[in-house]
Amino acid sequence: MRPTKATIALKVLGLATVLCAGTLAGCGSGSGGPGNGTPAPSFTNTSSGPAKLVPTSVRKRGSITIVTNATYPPYGYFASNGTTIEGLDVDTVKAIEPLIALPVKVVNASFDNFIPGLKAGRYDAGLNGITDTTDRRKTVDFINFEKFGNYFLTPTGSNLKITSLLSACGLTVGAENGDESITQYQQIAPQCRAIGKPAPNVKVYPSQAAAISAMVSGRVQAILAGSNGPELVRKSNGKYEINGPYLPNSGGKFSVGGLAIAKGSPLAPALLAAMKTLYTNGTLGKIYAKYGFSAANILISPTLDTGSGSTPTAAQS
Repeated sequence: MRPTKATIALKVLGLATVLCAGTLAGCGSGSGGPGNGTPAPSFTNTSSGPAKLVPTSVRKRGSITIVTNATYPPYGYFASNGTTIEGLDVDTVKAIEPLIALPVKVVNASFDNFIPGLKAGRYDAGLNGITDTTDRRKTVDFINFEKFGNYFLTPTGSNLKITSLLSACGLTVGAENGDESITQYQQIAPQCRAIGKPAPNVKVYPSQAAAISAMVSGRVQAILAGSNGPELVRKSNGKYEINGPYLPNSGGKFSVGGLAIAKGSPLAPALLAAMKTLYTNGTLGKIYAKYGFSAANILISPTLDTGSGSTPTAAQS
């Protein structure tokens, strides 16, 4: 679910590569920006709003770290210099930063390193259109503010006619390692067999960009994208298109997700309050509109999921 300026070979090796994200802290050398002398943000009002909820122990660290994936537009992508991360995630972090009155370092990692990195304490939070799933909520907590469905992408002119997730039965499909689409395909496999068709033949790739490349070259027939499907198509130079409607997940509901945080994170109250503020005052809607999203279709009132009860879902608007 991610243009592909990822011709740069960034070796993650299980750790995040710290990259410059606008004027956010942690870019370049020292406390400045990406080699241009831009100072790290300095905040003085730490006693009101979400800022007052930041624990003293965290504030003493001087910053927090949020991980994204810079091969997943419009959530994250590289600027023309090949190192600066831009996109929806960075804009959201820039809006969070003054509310918690704490500099935020944005780092890049492969998507399948997000949750291990949160568990290991390398990151304080992860942003990248992350779905709150039954398995993930066992190991991390979520601040849910997005609603996710599915778009099938197929090469332009494909003779496939997608009407539901079951349209993938018998197809060879591509997916990014660790992506929720893999679970979707596994869940529909019994339904495929019940109607006399094979389960989807899933080919897994290291990034969504690689899965898309496989589709365009004919190695797979389709991929399942999330809410960023229209943005991917817009930047595809006509190579592929959305095939069929915006679909709920295999259970007939839309998934939710957003900000993943470490289990029991002391930052949860501050980050939840910040996201609620951005949702209520319309800032979050404006950020998403900048990247072609309809706030009414994707944004929901932020809530904290600590893993108790059933996995949260959302109905279609």
